[in-house]
Amino acid sequence: MLVPLFLVAVGLLLMWQPRTHRWRTRLTRHFAGDERRVKQRANTFFLLGFAFIMAGLAFLYRLT
Repeated sequence: MLVPLFLVAVGLLLMWQPRTHRWRTRLTRHFAGDERRVKQRANTFFLLGFAFIMAGLAFLYRLT
């Protein structure tokens, strides 16, 4: 019963992380100021988080 909740929590964390100031400054420095690549990475994290949430909800649905 803990695995679906863990997946949902990790998904929310992955979706929220690119919105933090620290994450943005580190990625901007890593990509040498290329905003397009930073935004692309943020969108990738958002989709990955969404996939984790969907997997957690599907697993929770299977258990009930």
